[in-house]
Amino acid sequence: MTRGPLAPALALLLLVAACGSGDGEPEVTRAEGAPTLRATVGTEESPDAFEIALVDEDGEPVTELAAGEYNIEVSDPTAVHNFHLSGGDGAVDERTGPTEKVETLWVVTFEPGGYRYLCDPHPSMNGRFTVT
Repeated sequence: MTRGPLAPALALLLLVAACGSGDGEPEVTRAEGAPTLRATVGTEESPDAFEIALVDEDGEPVTELAAGEYNIEVSDPTAVHNFHLSGGDGAVDERTGPTEKVETLWVVTFEPGGYRYLCDPHPSMNGRFTVT
């Protein structure tokens, strides 16, 4: 098979298209049937407020979860905080950047163990939960 002069350009175009939306972040697909948690830093009224939360579908703070897959909708409207979720002996380590304002979705599989979430620049903003 011979290659035409457009083959390298076509290969590059296909590579770029396969890498996502072009903003450096791969597009995440919501896990069908998985529960949704909401992660927030700041508040709607005051994005720079020193508040951080992880709540379930009923708006209740997460203190204990069953192991499994979860959708986590992250709202980080501030350039002074971030949301960092970690635990499960290193199996989970997701974070937003402390200078970026972002609304994003993480699909996370929680294994039994301890987990925490915090603002890296302000570690007094934190919470913990257990997965059973």
